[in-house]
Amino acid sequence: MSPTDFAALAAYISPGLIALLLALSLLVWLYVRSAVQLRNSRQQRLNELQESLRIYGRLAGCLQTAALDSSNEKQQYPNELIHALQEAKAAPYLTPHLQEQVQASLRECDAFRRELLLKSLEREMNKLIEERRLVLLESHAPGWGTALWKLLRPAAGPLALTGMIWLVSRLLVELASYSNVDSSLSNTTPSAYWLIGCTWMRFVSGLIALLYAYRLMTLRRQNDLDVTASHFPTSLLSMVISAVALFQWIGPEASPYILAVQLVLFLLGFRLTRGRSRSDRPYVGHPGLMKADSSQQGGHLADKDRTSDPSLTEEHTRY
Repeated sequence: MSPTDFAALAAYISPGLIALLLALSLLVWLYVRSAVQLRNSRQQRLNELQESLRIYGRLAGCLQTAALDSSNEKQQYPNELIHALQEAKAAPYLTPHLQEQVQASLRECDAFRRELLLKSLEREMNKLIEERRLVLLESHAPGWGTALWKLLRPAAGPLALTGMIWLVSRLLVELASYSNVDSSLSNTTPSAYWLIGCTWMRFVSGLIALLYAYRLMTLRRQNDLDVTASHFPTSLLSMVISAVALFQWIGPEASPYILAVQLVLFLLGFRLTRGRSRSDRPYVGHPGLMKADSSQQGGHLADKDRTSDPSLTEEHTRY
């Protein structure tokens, strides 16, 4: 193509079309980048699952070997088991419940704690195996809905950018329309300032809804491996906060109330999405629970000895 052809093509293409092509190129780049990040995140998640299974499997094998070896009942742990217990602290999917049991097993050496830890390990390993199966199924053989969601999920970034550009452009247009009003009218009439304030509140409300819609699309699938609060309250609150902003079409006067509702829901999220603590529900074999049981057993034995003493019973019958 000759230089004259390039000049003719540049003269034919309008600046608006060039800007549109650049914007489309940016959106496509964001989509591809988000898809690559999601794929890398899925692969990292699979590696963490495999690493946790390797660590738990080694510890379970050491525990079974120690349980079969009767000579270890009155001796300290072998070095291999101690190393496996210390290595279990670095597992990516280590739960607080399992961490407490590992710490207790390192402090005290008895067959009861070994059996308890082995059962907990088998339960956690079954969860990890099921989660690994789901991740592999999602990656290699996704269902119809999962495949569609895999195509739509990387579009969260481009859609968020498009929505933000639309919110900013609408804000500028509305503020420009209010600035065209007669200056004397805008200085004497409080409704003009009220409309400007409502415009800003509408922009903030739309921005909050856009951020939570983006969070809802990028939220990871719920599973049984999360040690924090469930994803259901987070998903529900994000959905409600985003849906409330749709009432902005009623008019600018509704913006303060809609923004207030979103802020209340935001503050309510700190309460509903609080992580669940295991300290209030100690597991069987917890040191505090074992101390309480031993104290109760000691009290029962004392009462039994007191009632079994014939002199005390005879003295009691006299009175």
